[in-house]
Amino acid sequence: MTSNVTSTNQDVIFYVLNSSDPKNRDKFTAKLIQKILSEQRQADVLFASQQDAQRFDLTLWGVQPHSFIAHAMANEVDTPIQLFGEQITKSCQDILLNLHTNFQKQFLNYQRTIEILDQTEHLIQKGRERFKQYRLQGIVPVVHKIGY
Repeated sequence: MTSNVTSTNQDVIFYVLNSSDPKNRDKFTAKLIQKILSEQRQADVLFASQQDAQRFDLTLWGVQPHSFIAHAMANEVDTPIQLFGEQITKSCQDILLNLHTNFQKQFLNYQRTIEILDQTEHLIQKGRERFKQYRLQGIVPVVHKIGY
């Protein structure tokens, strides 16, 4: 029996937070970005809207007042962390941090894709749909439950 599923080398990780507070999701995302930077990697962070990307940009400026998390909006400046609203214009090809609710077909352009969910019903439902899409691509995502 042959399979239509294509095997890929992509890493897909789901982080599921035990909170439904958007501020906790932002804090977790900021800590994850700091870890990515500490590993000298790059990430494209995709949001559902430009407003969400701009709001998170302000969050990153306030994370550590004594240090700067190198980031920019949509490749305005060459930095390891790029924030995008709705659509990625140029891929770093390292890590995709998907905070958009829709499945992103361009995940194949990255070595690793990270999905961050909280307990908001809409995010959980859309996350399950994305999980199924990855499975259809021949990928079994790793799930980490945070704070349980």
